[in-house]
Amino acid sequence: MPSGNIRCEVMDRALRCEIVNFSFARPPAPEECDSDWGHAYALAARGPSAVLCAGDLVVSPRLPVLGHGARWSGAGVVCTSGQAGLRCVNGEGRGMEMSRARLNRF
Repeated sequence: MPSGNIRCEVMDRALRCEIVNFSFARPPAPEECDSDWGHAYALAARGPSAVLCAGDLVVSPRLPVLGHGARWSGAGVVCTSGQAGLRCVNGEGRGMEMSRARLNRF
């Protein structure tokens, strides 16, 4: 995203997106997560989005910036960037919308 606040990369045949700064409430963390929680999400070609237990960050200078109004597709997922945030949907219509103020997993 142009702000650099949302970063995504294809990892393990799924799209992984993380948000650096956010004001929405983190989902409850499972007991087995001993790392950071609530900032990283994954979406594959099938199934719902998932919250990731992840201590590492998507930080790569080679990743392109998805400008507002632009679309990206890969790993069975289509994402659209907008001023209100990022929306990603898979072929089953499952996905996520994320912005600094809001997270909606559907």
